[in-house]
Amino acid sequence: MIDQIIIDNFATIDHLSFDPGSKFNVITGETGAGKSVLVTAVSTVLGDRADTSMVRTGADKAFIQIAGSKNGEDVIVSREILASGKSVSKLNGEMVTLAQLRAFCSDWVDIHGQYDNQQILDPENHIHVTDRFHADSIAPELEKLSEVYAEYKAAQKDYDELLRAEATATQQQDYYNYEFNYIESLGLTPGEDEELKEKLSLIKNSANIYSALHSSYEMLYGMDDSVLNGLGRIANELSSVESYSDSISALSSETSDAYYTLQDIAERLRDMESSLSFSEADMDAISERLSTIEDAKRKYNKNVDEIIAYRDELSSKLEMILNFDSEKARLADNAHKKYAVLEEQAKHVSEIRHIIAEKLQSAMERELNDLEFANSEFKIDIQKLDEIGPLGFDKVEFLISTNPGEPLMPLAKIASGGEISRIMLAFKHIIGESDSVETMIFDEIDTGISGRTALVVGKKLSEIAEHRQILSVTHLPQIAAYGDDNFLITKSIDELKPYTEINHLDADGKVRMIATLFSGSDSDASALDAAKKLIDNAK
Repeated sequence: MIDQIIIDNFATIDHLSFDPGSKFNVITGETGAGKSVLVTAVSTVLGDRADTSMVRTGADKAFIQIAGSKNGEDVIVSREILASGKSVSKLNGEMVTLAQLRAFCSDWVDIHGQYDNQQILDPENHIHVTDRFHADSIAPELEKLSEVYAEYKAAQKDYDELLRAEATATQQQDYYNYEFNYIESLGLTPGEDEELKEKLSLIKNSANIYSALHSSYEMLYGMDDSVLNGLGRIANELSSVESYSDSISALSSETSDAYYTLQDIAERLRDMESSLSFSEADMDAISERLSTIEDAKRKYNKNVDEIIAYRDELSSKLEMILNFDSEKARLADNAHKKYAVLEEQAKHVSEIRHIIAEKLQSAMERELNDLEFANSEFKIDIQKLDEIGPLGFDKVEFLISTNPGEPLMPLAKIASGGEISRIMLAFKHIIGESDSVETMIFDEIDTGISGRTALVVGKKLSEIAEHRQILSVTHLPQIAAYGDDNFLITKSIDELKPYTEINHLDADGKVRMIATLFSGSDSDASALDAAKKLIDNAK
């Protein structure tokens, strides 16, 4: 519910502040006084698009704020529109995006203007309007339908992608075979090129390596005065005196360890020396193998390990091509099962929707009868579509006949703006009872009606106000008479600038305002008498 509206420097409004009542608020005023500007300002703060033309001439910015409550919690929404073109929206003092603001306000305040009738005329919206009636019974099933629809679409996507992959892969099969066979024929092993390079380096430097290994072995073990012979004598000397000192014993032990370590090294040097038996043929074979590997590396711009991984990838693709039929069968079966579940849920939703449609149809016929559609006929036509969508397979369209003997026609065929406004009001009255929206704003819903019909519209608005807050901009006395709180918007010119004001009317002010709507004067005796009677009848 809205408790307060503040508007500063918005279009013709310099400053405006008023506190709507909790039930039926009626806002009246002469044409051009600013009634539509007020509604536009409220629409803007709730998230509608804004532009610099909304900033009052000479001002730096426009400011709109609404304070109230939603589901029992205090709410303040505000919006600044700068003359530079930027705008800032806030929810309870925190900056928010327009999308966030719209999402929050969508089930808080509902604004219906004379141009919003297009929504009810568009058959695309009729299924949503129907589902909102008794939404508690269909909403859980719609949610489940949406889930199974998503599952089916995912399963169908997997199948379709496999078909596309099959077409592409089949075209590439010969290429995959050629590449796989080529790499397989190389017989590559991980790190093979690095091992071959090391062997080739050994061959090319075998003379120097042999010389170094032989000299090292001779100095270490092969000569009479070799290192090991000398170290052996040292070990014997220390061993003979190690019993006299712990320190000497430790040195003796370390010397013995060193001796055995060097002996092991000498043996390894001898083994390496004896293994150096490379030939020119070995070097040629290794060079040729390295050349083959380097050609493959250049061809694929990959190292040996990456080429092996590519071979494995090709193998997997070839295996997949061979197994396409079984995979297709598996995915097709999965998609078929998902569709069966979807079809069953869509059927269940349709059954519920038909029940809701019958109830809504009956309720609309009663409402339209109350709204002076004598002998009218209203029907909700539900046709089954060939394909199932996230809302099922139903196509819903509202049909109406407003005169006896006339065939049922789509709402869009109705020419009268007054009839469309009353039909919209009937929907608001019925659907509104199941809506969570706390505040409804009607901008000149009385377009095209008068007399008794206007009285009925006023009564309907008053009935809706028993369940939620209503703000209605009107120029008809029959509607204004039903107001629980009445406000008068006036415009004055000061120093060539327009100023808009809004004032809450007391009982006498309400009578004079309605008299003015009747006759254009608030002092005409007959108009004042008619206004009093109209108000008394509306109580």
